[in-house]
Amino acid sequence: MQANLYASWTSTEGFGVHWDDHDTVIVQLDGAKRWRIYGTTRAYPLYRDIEDPGEAPAEPIADLVLRPGDVLYVPRGVWHAVSADQGVRSLHVTCGLQTHTATDLMAWVSEQMLTREDWRRDLPLLAALDVQADVVDGMRKRLAELLEDPTLLARYRAAMDGQAVGRMVPSLPYIDGIPADPHLRVRLTTARAVLDVGEDAVTLSAAGAVYEFAPEAEAVLRPLVDGRTVDLATLADAAGPALEDVVGLVQELVAGQAAVVGILL
Repeated sequence: MQANLYASWTSTEGFGVHWDDHDTVIVQLDGAKRWRIYGTTRAYPLYRDIEDPGEAPAEPIADLVLRPGDVLYVPRGVWHAVSADQGVRSLHVTCGLQTHTATDLMAWVSEQMLTREDWRRDLPLLAALDVQADVVDGMRKRLAELLEDPTLLARYRAAMDGQAVGRMVPSLPYIDGIPADPHLRVRLTTARAVLDVGEDAVTLSAAGAVYEFAPEAEAVLRPLVDGRTVDLATLADAAGPALEDVVGLVQELVAGQAAVVGILL
């Protein structure tokens, strides 16, 4: 999700009649803002699309004025125009919501296929048609095998959660390293970290990076993945290893922008 703040002092429209390629939630904070909603001309349009959505409808299907505390949801592809033409200033925040489509899933699937040698080979673009047909048939079978996995969407969701960037917060004043201070508190910078516990290792996917630790690290990572802010002493007591070992683990996460430490968080 991304959030943009818009302040208006005149009735001049900033964007005219347009549509967004993502869902939006608008919260009016101050003053008033007029929203004219025109409907859609192409269902679920994308940022990179192959067809033009055409021209906006001539007449709006809704004409709304938002005032402080009002909330409006505008799905992607819905034409709209916005103006502060009520004679007062306006301040509102627009929250853009990330959606996931089948094209996003297939892009991720293609990356998973890179583990297979036949998907990394050069395509026989100049070969005979029967050779080309055999290659395409092999690709189809490989792809069908992956799409038949009932956990595919769950795996994709976990992968996207692990790639969600963290909220960058400096661990001041501990720029050069984290001291073994049991009172220092630590938390993750992202609420969408994924912890995968295996027999031989524990894997943490957070803020676009993947970390692999010994199985004993689960006790340290579990409260952090659950969204808690915990001091180093508590993590060491729960996990069993020495405080210095916990500090080393946390230092690695801080270096990757996946965690932040401080006295008060």
